[in-house]
Amino acid sequence: MDAPAEAASASASIPDPADADPDDASVSSTIPEAHVVPPPPVGLPVKIEAVTQTSVKTDAGVVYTLLGNVVIHYKDYVISADRATYNQDTGDIVAQGNLRVDGGPDQAHLRASHGTMNPDAHIAHYYDVTGTLGQGRTSQVKAVTNFIPGVGAIAQSKPQLASSSPFAISGKEFIQTGEQSYHVIQGTMTSCSLPNPDWQLIARNFFLQNGVARGKSSVFELKGLPIVHKVPVFYMPYVTHAINGDSRQSGIEIPILGNDTTKGFIFGEEIYFVLGRSADLTVGAQYFSKRGFAPSAIFRLRGRGNDFATFRFQSLLDRLPGNENQGGVDMLFDGRHDFDTETRSVADIEYLSSYAYRQEFEDNYSVAINSEVKSQAFLAHSHQALAESIAFNRYQSFESSAGTVTGEQEITILHVPSLTFDGIDQYLEGTPLMWGVTASGSGLSRTEPGFQTSHVVPRLDVYPHLALPVHFYGWTFRPVVGLRDTFYGKSQNPGPLGIVPTERDATLNRKDFEAGLDFRPPALQRDFSTPWLEHLLGADVRHTLEPDVQYKYVTGINDFDSTLRFDSVDVASNTNELEYSLTQRLFLRHLRPHPCTGDEALGPDDTCAGETVNWLSWQVAQKYFFDDHFGGAITPRSRNVLDTTLDLTGVAFLARERAYSPVISRLRWQTTSSTNLEWDVDYDTKTGRLDSSNIFAAYKHGDYTFTFGDAHLHTLPGAEPASTATATPSGTTTPASTSTAAATETNFNQVRLSAIYGNSIKPGLSTGINAGYDFTLDKLQYGGVQANYNWNCCGLSFEVRRYSLGTVPEHTTYLYNFTLANVGSAGSLSWATRVF
Repeated sequence: MDAPAEAASASASIPDPADADPDDASVSSTIPEAHVVPPPPVGLPVKIEAVTQTSVKTDAGVVYTLLGNVVIHYKDYVISADRATYNQDTGDIVAQGNLRVDGGPDQAHLRASHGTMNPDAHIAHYYDVTGTLGQGRTSQVKAVTNFIPGVGAIAQSKPQLASSSPFAISGKEFIQTGEQSYHVIQGTMTSCSLPNPDWQLIARNFFLQNGVARGKSSVFELKGLPIVHKVPVFYMPYVTHAINGDSRQSGIEIPILGNDTTKGFIFGEEIYFVLGRSADLTVGAQYFSKRGFAPSAIFRLRGRGNDFATFRFQSLLDRLPGNENQGGVDMLFDGRHDFDTETRSVADIEYLSSYAYRQEFEDNYSVAINSEVKSQAFLAHSHQALAESIAFNRYQSFESSAGTVTGEQEITILHVPSLTFDGIDQYLEGTPLMWGVTASGSGLSRTEPGFQTSHVVPRLDVYPHLALPVHFYGWTFRPVVGLRDTFYGKSQNPGPLGIVPTERDATLNRKDFEAGLDFRPPALQRDFSTPWLEHLLGADVRHTLEPDVQYKYVTGINDFDSTLRFDSVDVASNTNELEYSLTQRLFLRHLRPHPCTGDEALGPDDTCAGETVNWLSWQVAQKYFFDDHFGGAITPRSRNVLDTTLDLTGVAFLARERAYSPVISRLRWQTTSSTNLEWDVDYDTKTGRLDSSNIFAAYKHGDYTFTFGDAHLHTLPGAEPASTATATPSGTTTPASTSTAAATETNFNQVRLSAIYGNSIKPGLSTGINAGYDFTLDKLQYGGVQANYNWNCCGLSFEVRRYSLGTVPEHTTYLYNFTLANVGSAGSLSWATRVF
């Protein structure tokens, strides 16, 4: 039967629970609660299905009595029961036996023994209820903010365990008091699938409003463990749980519990505050039974466009005395604000009070071994080909930690501030010439053991230049000439490397002439299309050869040993050199596009192949120095770093005069987004040795992931042991030690590897191992083993990790993490410390 609902005004009384809290007036069991029901829209279609239907007109309106397989379609609700009555005028429904309610604005799917409802007013009262609200979610990879010292806040991919089941509830009574407003009496709630959830919260009263469920005096019950069927884990005086995944609510998070051989027993708690639509704050502290309290805080702000701000604070109030105290503070701020499309401000600022604190209490290995702290903040404006900026920079490098004989020593370099103007190369009107200019003014200072400059050393640097690019038939010539003038408000007494410099008041004006030529012949290419290549790679292959020759000449820098050193501008030297390189590439043009599967599905596209990809690239380069003295800038038997060597490689190779640089090789091979190989080699043809060799390989197939890395480095001798010798104004040196033995060359060789089965969101068992070994010291630097098991909507992880970091004593840490799908995680195993 299809019956139109007619306009009427009435009140609906909803029965109240018999054994509700007598102090709660909203659930009183003696006085009916009246709700004003707006009249249903005129002509609203209602479809009724039943074995038998009868109707009678009463003072309250036309009432239909329905028996047998009753189904009522009202708006977006579908209501079914064994028997029911429906008031056509008011929209009231009273249902008995096997009541089912599906649909509505909250996407409800409820089962009850009986109940009353008014779908138009979104009010109802059900008994013996089980069901769900909202939509389920699937496990996915989300971008999360990670704080990397020296880098700042960066976005990284993080798989998050989620349950496909919607928010599930059960209760003796279920009262709907309006749209997105519910009250569950003597019930449970969970994100797991019913009727046998892995976990659930039990309370006498739950209140669900605006997408968030709240409960008092609740008990968290774990039922998914294979051995113990039912375990009450936590008593929670107050708990909240989002019905849908987009809700954020302030509250107290799940406690942090753990154990560590250095920290002792760990107990912590954090409070989460929602600060409007685009900001939040997490404040908390952990207590280490062996060391003391460790307060922490994280603030996050997301603005319009690219605007953001993040702040992280970590500390330890170590109670150990004297030299045993390793307490400290680590603060990191990262932010950006775009004033308009041409003007932006950026800040990446970190403060670390103690390197020993980082080594001992930083959970991430790559961060714990990082002895550098970098901070910068700048305001930049760019318009067309011109750019101006003002920047403040602070560089801090810890040379030793508090546990060494010399104590904690550091080098600090400040740029306070630096004003920079850049004119990007552009054509002079009416000529084939291009002009460009770089100019900067800086206030500098440097502090290191035994030496300190003035608080501010002024430096002005100007470099105008002209270029004449020529292109014809694929050939490219780009000659360039320029003048550089660098003025220093202070200088140092002349002296070679290996002695502690001394500052003098004399200014220094360094002028040089620079010329260069970039010559690039056309790339050679050849296409290969054979049946066996198509069968092996599923693609055509294009091979290219790209030669490049660059000549550079610099003259006029005759006071290299009088220049104070702050950055790369100060290590410029005379040079007369030729750099030649050859780059080979293999491009694949896939012939058979197909839906992405397996490893390919990790990329951003749904369809794979059909495009051309840079499958393999290999560059080989070398420099020839016509002036092997570099204008007298070389100090024999020491590690010399010049601007020209940094252009080629970051590995120092100048220990004496030489005509040839090492040959550098850079190999990149990437078959999929998760399977690749990189190999960087510096080979010294003069000594016949590898100055450096860094190889990294990653392979993924199905649930298996393997990575391997090997780093080999040969270091040149550093400063002489008489490093406390000082330079005198006359240019001679005064040694502070009678030792003259040169520092020895050293080889370093470290291996990193990992093997993983599964991942953090895979159902069932996943496991992984990682390790780092130092062959020079013949010791294990770190190692970790992790096991993870995920049920339907919760997961448990364990990890054992061992560290050996320099002066920090070796220690083993036992970590765990318990994850509730759609809720969060608790435990000592953070995302940054996981094997996978």
